[in-house]
Order: sequence, then structure tokens, then C-alpha cells
Amino acid sequence: MMDIRSQLREMPHHTLAHWLPIIDCNIKFYGAHSQQVPCGWAMPEESHPGFEIMLIIEGTQESVIHGYTYTVEEGSILLIPPGFKHTNQCVSTEGMTYFSAHFNVDDPVFTLKLMSQHSRIYAAGTADNRKMRVVLESWMGMINVSEAYTSTDKMIMQARMFELFALLSQAADNEPEATTSVAASHAPAPTAMHYAGAIAEAIKQAFHAQLRTKESSVSTVKVEQIISSFGISPGYGLQVFRKVYGRSPRAYLSSLKLQEAKVLIEQPELSLGEIAWKLGYTHLSHFSRQFKRWTGQSPLQYRNHHAEASGDPVSHRSESSPES
Repeated sequence: MMDIRSQLREMPHHTLAHWLPIIDCNIKFYGAHSQQVPCGWAMPEESHPGFEIMLIIEGTQESVIHGYTYTVEEGSILLIPPGFKHTNQCVSTEGMTYFSAHFNVDDPVFTLKLMSQHSRIYAAGTADNRKMRVVLESWMGMINVSEAYTSTDKMIMQARMFELFALLSQAADNEPEATTSVAASHAPAPTAMHYAGAIAEAIKQAFHAQLRTKESSVSTVKVEQIISSFGISPGYGLQVFRKVYGRSPRAYLSSLKLQEAKVLIEQPELSLGEIAWKLGYTHLSHFSRQFKRWTGQSPLQYRNHHAEASGDPVSHRSESSPES
């Protein structure tokens, strides 16, 4: 089947045509919540595979990120890049209320642009803060305590996420040169960015090809072979991928599998055995253990929960093996 780039090449050329760019990236939005905490509340040191953005609604937070201490005042917004070890603590006597969300996007230029600034505080009252706060407060207003989220709700959340991406990108573009020059000196070279982006795209294409295969044997994505196909060593490929994306190629592949697994599990006509086979697992038990590591739920628990939330009956094929 012809891919989109091939289709575009086959289209007749018109000298007066003006094209928008092709946009093909995976995004993930997760862990979004608001919470009220007492004075002295603290989170143990942790790091995340994606960005974390926090709005301090009331009170004051002290954050230690990569050994540097930041005071995040009421109304301010904190952005923590992937892979940065950090702790957060409430230091206001009256307690604190915050909103936090995590996101991933596999656009290497955008990711690097945000990571080159390291951690970033958008102070209360600034133009960037006011614009971003509209998006964050929109998410906060959509938090349900009793009802399931509809597909429309999720689309609105995604639309807000892209608004946030644009605001973060614009804020990074407007940073004074002196502010970013030190951080930029540690940024990957353009060649490294090229390889990281090419590896991510090749992994994505190989994974999608695996999903479409009709072969009777289980197909798996070989990350090392993909990296070697670009004429570089697996070690170097791993290094540049981590530097650009903040996670390993295998972790990136796992995120693709998790996103696809959720989509497939929500289709009651597919047995869990068929889903495991599509995702490259020889045995359903291996897939079930991995899915529980990712989500804290077994595939069957996830399917039942989704069916209950949507009002659909649970399929009786849930534990079936793929047909031979």
C-alpha cells in the first residue's frame, strides 16, 4: 500500500499549489490531576519519561530538580523535562493546591527545544503564564468525579494539548539568547537529532507494519536492526535517542504498544490472545504481565472497566487465544 509521501509524489504538480507540512507524531497525555495538600507534604525523588507541567493554584512549592532548588510561587507554572530527577514539597503554612499533568510527543525538534531550557518557571502575571493558564484551567474544569469521559471530552483535551505545545514553543522561541546559550551548548548536534528522529520514525513504521501482518508467526520489531540500518552502532543510536527523547528506543516502542493495546482491548470483538499476537507476544500471559506493569491493571480488568464505563457488555472472548 502506498504511504502518504509516495501518494504526494504521484500527484500532478501545480506551480501555484501551496502545501501545508505533513504532521505525523505520537502524543500521550496522562497523570493529569488536581490536589490539595498540607504544609510539609512532599513527593519522594522521581523522574518521568515525559514532561511534567504544574500550576500552583494556592500556596508555595519548593522543587529540587537535578540538584537545583526552585521556589514556585502561587499562580506560577513549572515545566520539568523528561528524565530529570526531582522532588516537590509544600512550604506554605496554609497548605497548597496544585494541578499537574504529564505529556509526551515524539517530535525531536520540539522536544529538544523544551529540554534545552532545562526546568522552566513561567512566573505568575507574565504573558506566557496567562496564556498557558487558560489551557491548564480548561483541563481542570473537565475533571469528572463520577462520569465517564466521552470521545468529545478527549478530543477537546487533545485540542488544548496542542494549544499548550504551541505556547511552549513560542515561549522558547522568545527566550533571550543569553538565557539559552549555556543550555544549548549541551544540546545534541543536528546530526544526532536527525538520527534520533529517523530511528523513532522507523520504529513507528515497523510497529505499524507488524500490526498489519497476516503471517501465522508472531512478528517483533528489532530495535538494534533498525538502528544499524542507518549505518550507526546500536550504542550510538541509543545515546542520541536518549538525549533527544529522554528515554530509550525500547521505552518508545513500549509506549506505542501501550497506546495500541488500549485501543485494541476496547474492541470487544477481539480476543486478548489475538491482541497479544498482534503486538508481538508469543503468549497471552507475557502480554498480560507487561500490560499490568504499564497500567496497574490486567488486560481483562481494563476491558471490563471500559465496558462498564461505556455501558457496553463485556465480550465472552476476552480470554481466548488467537485462532490458528
